[in-house]
Amino acid sequence: MSKRLPPLLTDRLNELLNGARLEEQLNKVLLLVTLDEAGWPYVAMLSYLEVIAADRSNLRIAPWNNSTTTANLRRERKATLIIVDEEMAYYIQTTAEEISRDLDGFPGMAKINLRIESILEDKALDYEGAARVTTGIRFENPQMDAAYRERGRQVLDALRR
Repeated sequence: MSKRLPPLLTDRLNELLNGARLEEQLNKVLLLVTLDEAGWPYVAMLSYLEVIAADRSNLRIAPWNNSTTTANLRRERKATLIIVDEEMAYYIQTTAEEISRDLDGFPGMAKINLRIESILEDKALDYEGAARVTTGIRFENPQMDAAYRERGRQVLDALRR
């Protein structure tokens, strides 16, 4: 059952999204839901190398400038970031604002701020027994070498500025 939280990152969410535990998150996916031109939900997968907590009230993302996701954010200015991981599921509703069409040092990537408007926490209730989420959404990238990770860290640093 979903429980509405204040529009501030909890300690757990902040720890996941502030980049401090990045190595543990590298093969995990976040889902960003926007609305397309017809009003339908449009889902994009983001890695933890494209999302950073600017503070407890704001997230920054670096989608490709010419992507459907970025076009949807520019037009509708709303998105929901979905985080599913071990024993947790959060739906973070946000208002989007483009800070820059080109992320500093990464032409082709936009810099978008997501101001947190609402957070829903979803977890099993007592009467559901031992039901729980056991893992998040994962991916495998055979090209995720040291250079790939370093580029991702540089993207996150540019998002922080």
